Amino acid sequence: MSDAMPPAPAPATPATPPAKPAWLPPHIPFSGDWDTFIKALYLVFDRDFKRAFPRFRTFPVWHNRKLDPEDKYNFEEGFWHLVTREDWIYDRETRRKEKERLPDLERAGRLPWAKPVIEHDADVEILAWDFDDEMKWGKVVRTYVWLKNHDFVVILERQPKQRGDVFMLVTSFLVVFESKRRDLQSRYERRRK
Repeated sequence: MSDAMPPAPAPATPATPPAKPAWLPPHIPFSGDWDTFIKALYLVFDRDFKRAFPRFRTFPVWHNRKLDPEDKYNFEEGFWHLVTREDWIYDRETRRKEKERLPDLERAGRLPWAKPVIEHDADVEILAWDFDDEMKWGKVVRTYVWLKNHDFVVILERQPKQRGDVFMLVTSFLVVFESKRRDLQSRYERRRK
């Protein structure tokens, strides 16, 4: 019997992330200047959602065009929902917690992914499904388009309009928490059939 020690196991190598689909453009990294960043993102939004409507399931995709008179940039609500997240903030004047939209750099940087994900919903990399979401004003059917291996989701809502149905772009975001992945997987398993 040998007194030699067995060789140490090789160090674990982190799993390599899956390759991006060829149709997925690079994200836009934040370089430290919010003003430059947000204007660059708006150029992408303008190109992808204002100048040319993407289509989902043959229907045009629209966005919320409402403007906030206090927004110094004068950008549409539909844009802000792609680059900010809703969070609770304590207001010292009212002494209450209030919801406010705050910059989300990871979400914002993936704005260039929203249109391609919508347009490639039949790709094997994407899970797309309809789900009955409970909102404070009642039940709505939302469509989730999830680029699962890259943790990116677009949420749409089909709405009837005078000239025919459209899909409204509700939001898109990068999934950063395991609990949100589990929630999306659960919604997919409970989807409308």
